[in-house]
Amino acid sequence: MKNKKSIFAIILVLLVMLMMPNVAAKSKEKVKVYIFEAGGCPYCEAQIEYLKGLSSYNKKFEIVQKELYVDHIDWEPGKDYELGKEVATQFNEAGFEDAAYTGTPFVVISDLYAAASYSTDLEAIINKAAEEGDKDIVSCIASKKESCLEGVTNNFNGVVSADGETTKEASPLNTVGVIAICAVAVAVIGLCGALAIKSAKED
Repeated sequence: MKNKKSIFAIILVLLVMLMMPNVAAKSKEKVKVYIFEAGGCPYCEAQIEYLKGLSSYNKKFEIVQKELYVDHIDWEPGKDYELGKEVATQFNEAGFEDAAYTGTPFVVISDLYAAASYSTDLEAIINKAAEEGDKDIVSCIASKKESCLEGVTNNFNGVVSADGETTKEASPLNTVGVIAICAVAVAVIGLCGALAIKSAKED
């Protein structure tokens, strides 16, 4: 009887361990979609309107507006100009050719997207950022940290279609995670089997 209780206790602990990655995933913070804008910029307003119209707005992501230029007439640098310039420069160096501080809206999503253009094909990218966890590169750069984009080379290589689907290949990190969970599951089954056999022999 004592052995059976031990078996159940071990199984319970291992099952809890298996569930922990899913609990951590559910507790992820919202993705920050940064909009570097110019005052009165019609495309900036349209970009925000599009984002607010997505069903995942305020669920998976939130909008963070930054003042790149005071207005879109005189193009006077705004209070977030230097940050926008540095963000665009670093993304450019990482291979994001459309990242620019000379046009608005300049949109940044995690380490997946950085482009100075109006787009209505951002939902799949936002979903990907939510799935992988927001890297929040803008905050990293604003904090003067080094190597915020180290190892990143425009890693959202899939084609995003009009219906929001993407053909991007699975992330290596996600694949490793699945393999690890499967390995633990196999170990749990093996351990339970061994303990059950041992218990049966002792009985």
